[in-house]
Amino acid sequence: MKVKEINSKKLSREFIITIPYGEIDSSINVKINEIIPTLTLPGFRKGKAPHNIVKKKYENNVLGEIIEKIVKDKTLKILDEKKLKPFRQPKIEITKYKKNEPIELNIKIDIQPEFTITSFEKIQTNKYQIKIDKKTYQENYENYISSQKTYVKLSKNRAIVKGDKVFVDIESDDQSLPDHLRSQKNISLITDSDYQILPDISDKLIKKESKFGDKIKINFDLTKFLKQDKKKLVSFLITIKEIQEPKQLIIDKDFLEKQNFQSETEYRKKIDETIESQYNNQVQAVEKKILMDLLENKHKFEVPEGIFEEEFKIIWDRVQKAKENNQLDEDDKKLSDAKLMKRYQKIALRRVKLAILMQKIAEENSITVTEKELTEALINYASQYPGQERQIFDYFKNNPAQLESIKAPIFENKIIDYISSKTKNKNIEISIKQFIKLQEDTFNFKEVV
Repeated sequence: MKVKEINSKKLSREFIITIPYGEIDSSINVKINEIIPTLTLPGFRKGKAPHNIVKKKYENNVLGEIIEKIVKDKTLKILDEKKLKPFRQPKIEITKYKKNEPIELNIKIDIQPEFTITSFEKIQTNKYQIKIDKKTYQENYENYISSQKTYVKLSKNRAIVKGDKVFVDIESDDQSLPDHLRSQKNISLITDSDYQILPDISDKLIKKESKFGDKIKINFDLTKFLKQDKKKLVSFLITIKEIQEPKQLIIDKDFLEKQNFQSETEYRKKIDETIESQYNNQVQAVEKKILMDLLENKHKFEVPEGIFEEEFKIIWDRVQKAKENNQLDEDDKKLSDAKLMKRYQKIALRRVKLAILMQKIAEENSITVTEKELTEALINYASQYPGQERQIFDYFKNNPAQLESIKAPIFENKIIDYISSKTKNKNIEISIKQFIKLQEDTFNFKEVV
C-alpha cells in the first residue's frame, strides 16, 4: 500500500492511497475458500467444487464486501499511524478501479478541534416569565373565536364565492399523471386557502361562476406543480358536488357539549392556556438563542474546513433557490451578492461551531438519547398523522438514517437542559411589549454582513 498526503491543514488531511490488486485478489481467494464448503454446484458434491470455478461464478458477489473491508482497514491504519482524531467518518472515494490493476482511493479526514469547555457555573442566564394582562387574554380569545369557521350547506344554489368550502371530483385522461392526481373523489377546497389541490383551482371555479352540479372542463399549467422542465398543460373535468358557506362560530351549549366542555369559562381557560403555551415556547427559543450566543462567544476555536464548506453549500443553495423564486427575506433583498454571501458564511460558521461544541459537551458529560426516548418521540411524531402510523414506522425502519431528524432535537434539548441546570439563573418578569423587543433584538441578523 502506498500513501501520499496531498493536502495538509490544521484541521483536515487528504490522502491518496494505492492498493495493489494482488492484495484485493488475495482477500477474494480467502473469502471464496470460506464459502466453498457451503455450496453445491451442478456436477460436484457439496463443498467439493474447484476453487477456480467458484471464484469465476461468485467473485463479483464478494468483491464489494472485500473492497469495503480493505478500505475500512486502510483508513483505520492511516488514522493510527498519523495519530489523527477524526471529527466524523472520513470521506472515502474510489478514484481508480480496474480489474488486475492497483486501486486508488481518495480519503478526506476532518480533525477534531482541541479546546476546553468553559465552566457553566460561571455563566449568568436570565429566565423570563411573560406577564400576560387581562386585555391580551380578552383580545386573544376574541381573535380566536372570529378566526374559527364552521361551514353549512347552501340553502339556495348560487355561484361559488371566496370563502366557500367546495367539494369536487377531479378527473383527467392524461395517463402520465400520478394516480393520486389523475382522479380524486369528493375533495374539499377552501377557496380562500393558500393550499389548492390544483394551481388556482378555486379562482378558476369562481371566475367561471360555477354552481352545484356543474361539470366543467378546465386547463391547468402543471409545469411547476410537477417540477418539470417542459410546459405541461393538463385538462381536468371538475364536478361540483357540494358548496358550503362559512358560518361564524357561536359558543352555545350545543357547541360546548360537542367539545366536552362544561361551560364557556372552562373553554375560555383552555384558550388562555394555549396562548400561555405559545408564549412559553417563544420564550424558550429566545433563551436558547441567548445561551448559544454566550457559549459561542466563550469558546474560540477553528472548525474543520470541509464541514464548514458543506454546511455553507447547503445554506447557499437554499438562498439561491429562494432568490430565483423571489422568496428572499426582505432584509436579504437589500444586500449585494457579496454581502449576502458573507452573511450566510457567518451563519454557517456559527452552526458548525455550535454543533462541534454541543457534541463535545455531550461526550464529556455522557449525554445520549436512549432507545426509550427515541421510541417515545417516534410514537409522538406518528400520532400527528392518524391512520398513517404503520406507514411512518415502516418508513423509519427501512430508512434508519432518517431517524436523525427525530433524534437530533431530543439530543440538543438534553444538552441545553444540562447546561441550564449548571448556570446561574436569574428570574425576570417582563411584559409582552418588553418580550417582543427582546425577541427582535435576540434574532436580529442585520449585523451579519
